[in-house]
Amino acid sequence: SLFELELAGCNEVTEAGLWACLTPRIVSLSLADCINIADEAVGAVAQLLPSLYEFSLQAYHVTDAALGYFSPKQSHSLSILRLQSCWELTNHGIVNIVHSLPHLTVLSLSGCSKLTDDGVELIAENLQKLRALDLSWCPRITDASLEYIACDLNQLEELTLD
Repeated sequence: SLFELELAGCNEVTEAGLWACLTPRIVSLSLADCINIADEAVGAVAQLLPSLYEFSLQAYHVTDAALGYFSPKQSHSLSILRLQSCWELTNHGIVNIVHSLPHLTVLSLSGCSKLTDDGVELIAENLQKLRALDLSWCPRITDASLEYIACDLNQLEELTLD
């Protein structure tokens, strides 16, 4: 049975095709540069993969609404979340992450260019178990974010700010 699935540059794969691949045993899912993958695909992931441990998504069309699909039922299994180059994500999406997935240990928001210090403050105050945080290519964060991180994320071992 399939435990890991990685789709990269699969521009002809639709959300329906993705749904067909998702089996409840998948623990690691990576979707990158698949232009037809958007919010509804994230909804499918949240609904169909109760044992998901690691989710990596590089999708330019994903919005804050996608993160609303996650619920506390994923909070005990999902430990690693990478949302890279999700240009439409804002601090509103961060609210959904911190409330639905409080046990994350790795979070990457690299290239999420609408993220601001307010979003980083939410992360620092609510994701106390983070060991790795990637905020590279987030041009709107300032020194204030570093202060939030230094004060609140006591278990953090790795911080990336390229």
